[in-house]
Amino acid sequence: MSAFDPADHPDAVTVVDPAGIDCVLAAADAADLPALRAWLGELPETSYGQVFVEVFSPIQIVELPLPNHVSVTWLCREEREESPRPGIGRRRGEALAAAVDAWFDEWLWADSSAVRNIQLWTGARTSPVMQNYWTALDRRVEKRWPGACRPEDCARSE
Repeated sequence: MSAFDPADHPDAVTVVDPAGIDCVLAAADAADLPALRAWLGELPETSYGQVFVEVFSPIQIVELPLPNHVSVTWLCREEREESPRPGIGRRRGEALAAAVDAWFDEWLWADSSAVRNIQLWTGARTSPVMQNYWTALDRRVEKRWPGACRPEDCARSE
C-alpha cells in the first residue's frame, strides 16, 4: 500500500496541533460513501480513530474498508426517538453534527494541554446543518491553534 497523500484527496482536511498523536475522524452521509470508501482504503493500517456516517435508514448501511483500529458508527435519521411522525426523523446533518461535536469534546477540547494531530475527512457538505457546523469548527480550531487550518481547506464551500 502506498503512503497516504492528503493532496490526492480533496475532501480530506488536515487539522494539526503539531508534535501530537495521529488520529483520523471522518464524518459523512450516504452521498459520500464512494469517496469515503476510497479515502479509507488509502489509510495506513496503523491508523486509529472514528468514522461517523449519517444515513436515513439502516438499509443504507454498507461494509467499509476500515483499518483495524478505526471504527464506524452509523447514524440513522429515521430512528429519532422523539419524532412526532415515525419515518420523518431528524433533519439531515443533525445527528452527524451532534456525534462529531461529542467526539471533539472528548478527544480534542477536553484536555487543552494535550497535543493532537488529527486528520479530519469532512463530508455531508450538501447539508446546511453540516455546512454551518464545518464553518464553525474551522473558526474554533483556528482560534485555538492559529495556523492549524490550511486556508485552502478551512471554511471552504463545495
